[in-house]
Amino acid sequence: MRFSFTLFIFFAAYGIAFSQEDPVQQAQLYLEQADQIYSQQKEAIEIAKELYVQAADLDPANLKANWMAGSLYLETINKDEAVKYLLRIEQQKPNYRFDLSYYIGRAYHYGLDFDKALDYYERYKRKLLGNKSYRGTDRVPLDKVNRRILECTNAKDIIGRPAQYTVIPMGEAINSVWPDYAPVINRDETLLIFTSRRQEDNTTPDVDRDNFYFEDVFYSRKVNGEWTPAKNIGPPINTEFHDSNIALSVDGTRLYLYKDTGMGDIYYSDFDGTNWSEPKFLTDKINSSMYSENAVSETSSPDVILYTSNRPGGEGGIDIYYCTKDEKGNWYKSKSLGPVINTKFDDDSPYLAADGKTLYFSSSGHKGYGGYDIFRSVYDSASGEWSQPENLGYPVNTPDDEIFFQMSVDGRRGYFASVRAGGLGFTDIFMVKYHGDKEHKPIVILTQEQEEMLKEVEVEQLTKTNQFEKHELELMNHSHKIFFNTDQSAINEEHRLELDSIVHLVNKHDVLNIDIAGFASSDGNPRYNLDLSHKRALIVLNYFIGKGISEERIVARGFGAIDEDSPPEQQRRADVRVVFAGKKD
Repeated sequence: MRFSFTLFIFFAAYGIAFSQEDPVQQAQLYLEQADQIYSQQKEAIEIAKELYVQAADLDPANLKANWMAGSLYLETINKDEAVKYLLRIEQQKPNYRFDLSYYIGRAYHYGLDFDKALDYYERYKRKLLGNKSYRGTDRVPLDKVNRRILECTNAKDIIGRPAQYTVIPMGEAINSVWPDYAPVINRDETLLIFTSRRQEDNTTPDVDRDNFYFEDVFYSRKVNGEWTPAKNIGPPINTEFHDSNIALSVDGTRLYLYKDTGMGDIYYSDFDGTNWSEPKFLTDKINSSMYSENAVSETSSPDVILYTSNRPGGEGGIDIYYCTKDEKGNWYKSKSLGPVINTKFDDDSPYLAADGKTLYFSSSGHKGYGGYDIFRSVYDSASGEWSQPENLGYPVNTPDDEIFFQMSVDGRRGYFASVRAGGLGFTDIFMVKYHGDKEHKPIVILTQEQEEMLKEVEVEQLTKTNQFEKHELELMNHSHKIFFNTDQSAINEEHRLELDSIVHLVNKHDVLNIDIAGFASSDGNPRYNLDLSHKRALIVLNYFIGKGISEERIVARGFGAIDEDSPPEQQRRADVRVVFAGKKD
C-alpha cells in the first residue's frame, strides 16, 4: 500500500488559495483532506493530525474536527494537547459521545494534572453507573475507569518523589517516525539491537493489516562514543513476516527472537563472529502450543531462564515465569515467579541485571500511574523471596507505556521504549542515566521550619568533628536558592560565585555530597512545570560536573510547581544543599 503525497500537496496548495475569507469552508476542506490521508496510511497520522488541528482551529464549532484532533493527540505524543479540543466539544455538545468525559480525563491524566483527571473520571463513572443498560461502542467499562482512578491516586505519591534519573532520546541514528522498541545491549554497550516497523530498509515493501510495515530487527554499533545509523540485521533473522528481538546474551553472541508461530513463540540465533545462525525453536518446555510466550531474559546461571506467558498457572494476564534445567542439562520445569512479582494484570519484559538478583520488568498491575510502568525488585537468596516491586518513578515512568527496559552492567544507564516528548513519532527508544551515589539518599522536601531544625542538628554534629572552618559551616547551614527567569533553565551569572564556593567546599571534603531540588512557578500546566523544574535541577547538576565534582556525589530532581506562599519569581528556582555523606573508606 502506498500513499500519494502528490494529492496532499495539491489539496494543501488549493486550501491556501481557497477562500481565506471563509474559515468554515476552509476548515471543511482540511477535514476532508485529513479523513482521506488518515484512512490511507498510518505513516501520515501526524500529517492528518495537523490538518484536523488546523480545521478545528479555523472552525472551533466543527465537532468532528475537534474530536479527531483530540483523539489523534491521544494516539501520538503530547497527548495532553488533546484537552483543548475535547473541552471545546464538551462546551458545545456534552453528549457528543457517551465517553467524552472519560477521554477528557485521559488527556488531563497524560498532562499530569491528576486532580482534573480524577474529576472527569468520576464524572464519567457517575454517568456510567446511571446508565447501566447502555452498551454503545463509545462505552468504557467500569473496571477500566476504576483502574484509571487508582493510577491517578498512585501518581500523586509517585510524582511527589521524583527519581534520580535523566531520560535522553537516542536520536535519529536509532529512532524513526515509525515504532521503534525492544532495545537490547551487550555487556560493554557497543552493540544495540532493536525492533522497528520503519519503511526505510525494511525487508518487506508492503504494510501489514494495521497499515504499519512488518517488524524487522535492526542494529547499531557505538563508534568513538556515538551510535552509528541503524542497519537492517538481514537474513536469516529477518524474513518477509514479523521478526522481533527480545533479548541478547551479555557477550552479544545469542539473540532471542519472538516469532508468530503457534500463538507466539521464542526462538534464538547464535553469532559466530561473522553471521547469525538460522533461528531455532527454544524448547517446548517454555514455548506452548496454546498460549503466547513473548519475552525472555537470561540469568547469571546457565541453568535458569526467565520468560513471560499468558498460560494458566499465574496470577492472570501475562505473567513472568522461570524455567530450570535437569541434571542432563535439558530445560525441564517452569514455575511462576509468584504473586509478589505477578499481578492479575500484565507483567512483561523481564530483565535480570548483572548482579544476578535485581529484576527489572514492566507491569500494568503494580502501583503505577498509567499503562506499563517499569519496576524493580531484588531477590533475597537467604529468604528465597523477592522484595516488593518499586516503581522507578518520574521521569522514567509516565502515564503512557514504558517497556523493554535493559540496564547497563554498572547500573548507571538503562535503555527502554516509550511514547513521549523528545521522540520522533510513535514508540521510540530512550536512554536513562542514573545520577548520584546509590548509598546517597536524597533529602525529602522540607518546610522551612523543618529545614532549619535539620540543619541545626547537622551543623552541631559537624562542628564537633573540628574538620570544617567557620565559613564552610555557614555554607552548609542553609539551602542555596538559584533563581531562574520565566520559562528558562539557564543559570544567571549572579549565582555562579555562590555555586563556585560550594564546588570548592565539596572538592575539599570528600565526606560531603550535594542535593539539588528544581522548582517552577504554577504559571504552566503540571507536565510543563515538572519538566522545567527537572531541567533546572539538571542545569545546576551539569554546572557542578563541569567543575570537576563526580556525578555520583550529586542528586538532582525536579518537583514541579512549588506549593508555597511566595511571588512567582521566587518559585522559579533550584535549591542546592550541601549534605554530610559520612566517612569514606
